[in-house]
Amino acid sequence: MCWRSLSTGFGMILDNQQDSKIQKDQLISLPVTHVIQEAEDVCTFRLDNSQGLIPSHRPGMFVKVCLDINGIDVWRSFSISSSPHQSERIDLTIKRNHAGQVGNYFFEQIQVGSPVLLKGPLGQFYFDPAQHIEPLILLCAGIGITPMMSIVRYLHATNVNRNCYLFYGARTHRDIIFDQETRNLITEMPDFHYFLTLSQPVPHWLGYCGHLNFDFMISKIPQVESSRFFVCGPRNFNQDFTLRLLKMGVPHELIHSEQFHKKNKTR
Repeated sequence: MCWRSLSTGFGMILDNQQDSKIQKDQLISLPVTHVIQEAEDVCTFRLDNSQGLIPSHRPGMFVKVCLDINGIDVWRSFSISSSPHQSERIDLTIKRNHAGQVGNYFFEQIQVGSPVLLKGPLGQFYFDPAQHIEPLILLCAGIGITPMMSIVRYLHATNVNRNCYLFYGARTHRDIIFDQETRNLITEMPDFHYFLTLSQPVPHWLGYCGHLNFDFMISKIPQVESSRFFVCGPRNFNQDFTLRLLKMGVPHELIHSEQFHKKNKTR
């Protein structure tokens, strides 16, 4: 998976050809300390940053990873799912694409002790507590929850007083990521609200059903026009929410959009 910003003025992630111009000696090597199974085909690869080689990131930012696959440097960008408050580690939560190259490499070759070459943190998709004083609405689908968890974990770790609504769409119960942690945060953060919906639930599922959509979202939040939105998911997901928010009168500067996509040739 590769993350790319959609919003005007947001930093664009370089493609693989441009990335190849970055010399390997400009990259930082961090060892993997843990591999955590989060869901079916989703793992968090925790990197040791105890020496502070990667500067503290803002919640929502990403790093660029360089992998040597069959003698070829392959680049991907992954959102950081850990909180900046936990600067001693960098968590990369990655979904495996069985038809792809990079995800398979991570799941088959990267283990505890493996070095990972990376550069960052990078990107303009992030939460700034000093500037972003509005209620936060986090809208995500699938693996798009990863930068949102960095934001939520940061709010929890720093006790930032901010109303925060996390809307998360997954396919089945086997695809849910960070569910127990997120539900625990509800009891610890009085201003945090969590809405999970499944598009392909099992018959005994008691939660929300269907694709995460705009009408469902606005039925759950008290203020739309004066909130700040972070949107992360596939292209159609991002475009639909962004266009409808703009039509409702939400200022463009209050909408942050980050898209994940697959690269056919180099994934």
